Amino acid sequence: MIDAPIWISGILPRLQDAFGPRLQYFGLQGSYRRGEATETSDIDLVVLLDEVGLDDLDAYRALVYAMPEGNKACGFLCGLREFAAWPPHELFPFRMDTADHFGKLDDFLPPVTRDDIRRGVAISASPLLHLLTHSYLYAEAETRPDILKEACKSAFFLMLVVEYLDSGRYCENKRELLSRLDGIPREIILASMDFPARLAFHSGREIFNMLLDWTRNVLTSA
Repeated sequence: MIDAPIWISGILPRLQDAFGPRLQYFGLQGSYRRGEATETSDIDLVVLLDEVGLDDLDAYRALVYAMPEGNKACGFLCGLREFAAWPPHELFPFRMDTADHFGKLDDFLPPVTRDDIRRGVAISASPLLHLLTHSYLYAEAETRPDILKEACKSAFFLMLVVEYLDSGRYCENKRELLSRLDGIPREIILASMDFPARLAFHSGREIFNMLLDWTRNVLTSA
């Protein structure tokens, strides 16, 4: 598994050498930031340059793949002008899931309101509801477990924002969120943490039903 602090300390000077003062920001997101990474986890990077062209993409790709286990790198690379125009409803969870390692992301974020955050909940819940309904109707039986597993993961990210709107607290990871939940939301997070284990407690049909009920409620309450 990647040692994230060592990996980050190794790639940052390479980014600075490659892009110089054009490098505006570098951060870490995802399971490595949350302390939940496994052997198969990607390492999610956030990089802002003054602007991004194809030559920059080529240079960045070469730099990342030269790192140990560089094939696990993914994330977000963007120019400042595009980032400033990014839809505000996406920026709240983006910010909350990002740890600064060079620069401060807040310096580049446009204003995000509570209405933007609520709009983001509805925009995220609607495709999840469609995915669940469509896959329950049409997906082959052998593909349903993988679909449910990914749906539970999507529900986790959505639930972080819902919990923030309800309580004012944005949880750092699944363990903290789990400690604040009960009922169906708790079962969904448990499934996102260890899906095969939850199948020992609930059938796939039951998990579909929990996800559908919770997502409908989120969408109609947003």
